[in-house]
Amino acid sequence: KIDQLSRETRNMLEEYRKLLDGSEYQAAYTRELEELQRAQEERLDELREQIAQARITQQRIVPLMRSMADALEQFVALDLPFHQTERINAVLDLKARLRRPELSVTAKFRLLLEAYQLEQDYGDNIESWRGPLEFDGRELSVEYLRVGRVALYFQTLDGEASGYWDRRSQAWLPLDDRYNRDLAQALRVAQNLTAPQLLNLPMPVAGGES
Repeated sequence: KIDQLSRETRNMLEEYRKLLDGSEYQAAYTRELEELQRAQEERLDELREQIAQARITQQRIVPLMRSMADALEQFVALDLPFHQTERINAVLDLKARLRRPELSVTAKFRLLLEAYQLEQDYGDNIESWRGPLEFDGRELSVEYLRVGRVALYFQTLDGEASGYWDRRSQAWLPLDDRYNRDLAQALRVAQNLTAPQLLNLPMPVAGGES
């Protein structure tokens, strides 16, 4: 299970989320994902109760779990594009396991719960990693920064160029050079190289940075 963040880091993430609430588009997009997640959590609770009380047959529950795996795949596809290949492959693996007749209903339900929990945990932390990026016709090696599910940034290894993922255009857009230092500091926080603090980053509002 992913380690829990310190209280200070959680507070920092909550403050940043509050800032992003000022964007009408961001708020609408977030509500869409939250409603999808809430609906699936309600179905998980219902399934858990029915399994415990033995009120649901395997013929009913297995198709229902498969539909929830389909919904999880849709959720990942709509989300910020971080670790996309890994996350989609995990859902595809889950769907394959749900089709295995030798696995018990309880085992399949546990796998479904674990998959949902893993995706839910992404919304409660910040993360940085190094990877390739095709940007403006060039293949770059960059440091990525994910702030929960509210924002995704990148910065080149020399710190001279930065950008963010724009949800509306579904593309990476450049950040003004004045944000390079702030993003570099945020990367240090995510890498545990400096104490947690409020991130001074631009809000990725619809149609461009704020």
